[in-house]
Amino acid sequence: MQQELTKIYQNQDGSMPDISHLEVQRRSRWKVIAFVLLGGGALLASVSWLGFLMLGGSDRFNTSSIKLEIDAPQNIASGDEVQYRLTYKNVEPVPLDDVEIIFRYPDGFTFTESSPAPQNSDAPHVWTLGRLERNQSGEIVIKGTLIGEVGSLKTINATASFRPENFSSLFKETAEATSQITTSILEITVEGPPKTLVEKEVRYLITYRNASRQKLEHLKVVANYPPSFVFKGANPEPYTRKDEARHFNNQWVIDSLAPNQEGEIEITGGYLADPEQTTVDFTVQIGFLDPQTNEFSVQQEKTAATSITGQNLALNLIANGSNQDQPISFDQTLAYSIVYKNLGTEDLDDVTISATLDGDVLDWSSLDDRHGGTVEGSTITWTKEQLAEFDLLRPLDEGSIDFTIQVKASDDINLNETNLQVTSRAEATASKIGDLDAADARVASNEIKSTINTDVDLKVEGRYFTDDNIPVGSGPLPPVVGQTTTFRVYWSIQNSLHEVGDVTVSATLPQGVSWANKFLVKTGSLRYDAGGRTVTWTIPSINPNEGFEDISAWFDVSVTPTKDQARRLLILTGQASLTATDEVTGAAISKVSGAVTSNLDDDPIGGGKGLVVEIAE
Repeated sequence: MQQELTKIYQNQDGSMPDISHLEVQRRSRWKVIAFVLLGGGALLASVSWLGFLMLGGSDRFNTSSIKLEIDAPQNIASGDEVQYRLTYKNVEPVPLDDVEIIFRYPDGFTFTESSPAPQNSDAPHVWTLGRLERNQSGEIVIKGTLIGEVGSLKTINATASFRPENFSSLFKETAEATSQITTSILEITVEGPPKTLVEKEVRYLITYRNASRQKLEHLKVVANYPPSFVFKGANPEPYTRKDEARHFNNQWVIDSLAPNQEGEIEITGGYLADPEQTTVDFTVQIGFLDPQTNEFSVQQEKTAATSITGQNLALNLIANGSNQDQPISFDQTLAYSIVYKNLGTEDLDDVTISATLDGDVLDWSSLDDRHGGTVEGSTITWTKEQLAEFDLLRPLDEGSIDFTIQVKASDDINLNETNLQVTSRAEATASKIGDLDAADARVASNEIKSTINTDVDLKVEGRYFTDDNIPVGSGPLPPVVGQTTTFRVYWSIQNSLHEVGDVTVSATLPQGVSWANKFLVKTGSLRYDAGGRTVTWTIPSINPNEGFEDISAWFDVSVTPTKDQARRLLILTGQASLTATDEVTGAAISKVSGAVTSNLDDDPIGGGKGLVVEIAE
C-alpha cells in the first residue's frame, strides 16, 4: 500500500514533493470577466429566442387578421336617406374571439335602422359579434339621414376589436369611407325688384320646397338683409320666442314639410339712401335646425340683386336767411326761400314742390309770391304750370322759390288759445325718375320751427301832474329862463307770453339836465352814473302776463333853461332802450322809446306847455 501511495504522489523524476507548505495558484481576472459575459449573453439569447417563439407570430394579427370594407355613396343629397354597408371577414387560419365593431358616424348623421340591429338600442353604433370562425364573414347595413352643408365631406369610421384564439391580447382593425354632400333635398328661391328707388316700398317673395319623398322636420329660413334695408313687415310673421326679449325679423322656423310641399314668405320694406351702396344683395338661406343645439345647417342659398336709385333732389328750406329753428316776433315779415337741385344722373319728370307753414299766427292775406303758387289751407304748391322747368328737371338743374308772409299783430291773436309757433317744411315729388315710376316717392326738406317771442313793451312818460291832477313836478311850467323846473320821468314795462331775464332799461340825460336824486322802483334797482350821465334800471326777470302797473319806476330830473333855450322845447332824457332775453325762445329782445321833452306829451294837464319862456325885466 505504501508503494502505491508513493507512486501516486512522487514527482516524475521519482523524488517526493515537499508538502510541508502549500502554494495556491490564482486564476486570471480577465478570464473570469470573459466567462461571465459569455454566460450572460447565452442566457439573454435563450430568453429572446423563447420570447420570439411565444410572441413572434403576433405581428400578423395587427392589420390583416380581419378584413373590413365600407361601401358608402360617393355623392349625397343633404337631408336625404343614406345607406352604409360594412363587410367583414376573418382571414386568419384561427378563429377570432370577442369580436366587436364600433362605428363613428359623421356629424349630422341620424341613425334610423340597421340590419342586423345593434344589441343595445341605446348604443346604435356598437355591434358585438363574439366569435368569428376561420373564413367566416358577414355584413352590417346601416340606414339614416345625413345633414350638412353642400360641398362638405362626411366620413364614417368603423373599428373592429378582436382576440385571436389562444391569445390574451386584443387587436384592432379600422376602415373608413368618405362621401361628399353635393346637393340638398331643400330648395329655395327669392324674387325681388331689379331696380327700386330710395325709401320706396319693395317686396321680396321667398319660395321654399321639400324636393324629397320623405317628411322633413326642424327647418329654418333666414333672410340676410342688406345694411340699408328697413324691414316693414312679413307674411307669415317672423319667428319669435316667448322666453326671449329679442324678436327676430329675418328668421322663420318650419316645424315640418311634407314631401314636395312648398311654402312662401313675403317680406316688405324699403331702402335708405347710401351713396356707397347702389346695388345690394338680398340673400336667403334654408337649412336644418338642430332643436337641441340650435345649430343651423345651411342647405341652399339664393340671392336677388337690387339696384337702388336715389331720388337725389336736394331740397333746402331757408327762413330769414337761416335753415335753423328761430324765434320770430309779432308783425314780423318772414322771408322764405326753397332751394332745389337735381344731384342725380337721371331726369326728373313732372316735378312738384310744396311748402307747408303750420301755425295760426300768419296773415295769409299778406302772402307775396311772385311765382303764383296755389294756396290750399296752409300749403303753397308749385307745379310746371307755375314753373316751366318743373316739366323736366335734368341732372344738375337748380333754382329757388322765394316768397314772404307776415306774422299777425299781437292784438289780432288770442294769446291764450292760439298756437304761437310756425312749423315750416317743404316737399317735392316727381312722376318719374329716369325710367322708374316715382309717384309715391317724396323728398322732404329740413324743418324749421319758429316760436314767437314774448311781446315786451316799454312805456316812457314825462309828467308834471298825475292823472289825478296832483303835481309831481315843481317850479314854473312852462319853464322859465333862469328858473329851475323839476319833471318826473316814468318807465314801465309789460310782458305777455314768456318769462324774460336780464332786463335792462337805460337812457342818457342831456347836458343841462340834472339828476334830482329822487326815484322809486317797484321791481329791480335804479342807479345813476354821473360820469356817463346815464340812468339804468335792471330787473333780473319778469314773469309772463305782467302789466305796466306791475313793473314800473320813476325818477326826477331838473333843468334851469338858459337864454339860448328860450322859445324851445327842452330834451329831458334821450331815447330809452330796453334789452332782455326770452327764456323760452332764447332770443334777444330789444325795444327803443322816443326822447322825453318838456312838452310832456303824455301829461293830460301839463302837456303842451314845454316851450321855454323868457320874462323880460
